[in-house]
Amino acid sequence: MTLSEADTRAKLIDPALYACGWTEAHIRREETQGAVEIVNGKPRRRTRGRTDYTLRLRINADSQPVAVAVLEAKANNLPAIHGLDQAKMYADAKRLNVPFAFSSNGHQFVEYDHLTGLTHSQRPIADFPSPDALRQRYEQGMGFALTDPAAKPLLARYAGGEGGRRYYQDAAIRAVLERIAQCGATGEPARALLSLATGSGKTRIAVLLLRRIADAGQLRRALFLCDRDELRKQATAAFTNDFGADAQAVSGRDAQKNAKVLIATYQTLDIESDDSD
Repeated sequence: MTLSEADTRAKLIDPALYACGWTEAHIRREETQGAVEIVNGKPRRRTRGRTDYTLRLRINADSQPVAVAVLEAKANNLPAIHGLDQAKMYADAKRLNVPFAFSSNGHQFVEYDHLTGLTHSQRPIADFPSPDALRQRYEQGMGFALTDPAAKPLLARYAGGEGGRRYYQDAAIRAVLERIAQCGATGEPARALLSLATGSGKTRIAVLLLRRIADAGQLRRALFLCDRDELRKQATAAFTNDFGADAQAVSGRDAQKNAKVLIATYQTLDIESDDSD
């Protein structure tokens, strides 16, 4: 009997995932932004995309779930590999930042492992990996355990819940927190660089990122640097909304030493330009 994609999810994939130990507490369905295409010289945004399943690890009831995989479902009369390229696109670091991508028609599934670059042959859906199995592979591939002290910010929940972040913001934040955990495991200095497009919410990402580090008890001091005063005012409002008096704008040579988050411009830090004497 041929089933629609929705029926394949409900009647075949959902029961198989539940049997493997996945629950709704492990699953999130993200709505992705539609791509922009040029038609007759004018930009037009396609309809929004959607991932069928973002699979997340939950260490305990109080911790933030950590996304590790995406599963794309297709109708049961299609090959199991049919949705793998779509799942790989979602799983790419620029979209969801998860290492494992799966595609399934409800009977079999196919997997792409971003950590090894290998695509595994199709297997029965009953053999889908459990949360514990994916956690073991995730920790081994990433080089740290989720119980490591350096991974504590990765498990800190979003203040106020997840409604205030977008999927790509969560991906960016997790990428930084994973890098911090990796460096903590190796003992090397933690450095991360995010390259973000205009309008992606860079200030919001910084607020959420530092809030989670602070809630994990690991924020000592942070500097948010802007290139003009207008942006400093906007950033100050955003940070004080979350950090209160712990976020302060730097004015002149007043370093606001009691604040944990300092918001400044090059000018207020008295940084000389390259063409100065």
